[in-house]
Amino acid sequence: MKNFYNVNGVSSTTPKGGGLSDLGGAVGGAIISQVIGGYFAKGEAEKGRALQEEIVKLSLAQQKLLEERLQDVQSETERQGMVFQFLAVQNNNEMLNRIQSKRYTSYIVLGVGALVFVKLAKRKNG
Repeated sequence: MKNFYNVNGVSSTTPKGGGLSDLGGAVGGAIISQVIGGYFAKGEAEKGRALQEEIVKLSLAQQKLLEERLQDVQSETERQGMVFQFLAVQNNNEMLNRIQSKRYTSYIVLGVGALVFVKLAKRKNG
């Protein structure tokens, strides 16, 4: 007969735990947990699919909203671009007008200076 030792070191002829009864319980427990897990997994899979469908629907709505906003932004960008071009042309025209008025002022000052020079030259000679 075989002696088995428990935790305290006392020998006994009957094993503590193990054997076919424990093996059957483990297999039965595994099968039950797989059946229950499969049942819950099926329910979770259905919930997951429903959630995915809602996400796809929501995603399509969000995509449409995003597309509309993108078009609004693009049209706003185009409007701002046109305003910028208009202001750039206006600014350019104002600068040209200032340069032209300065040019006229320069011609007037140069003409007056030449006239004064001619008058002074006639006084010296005359």
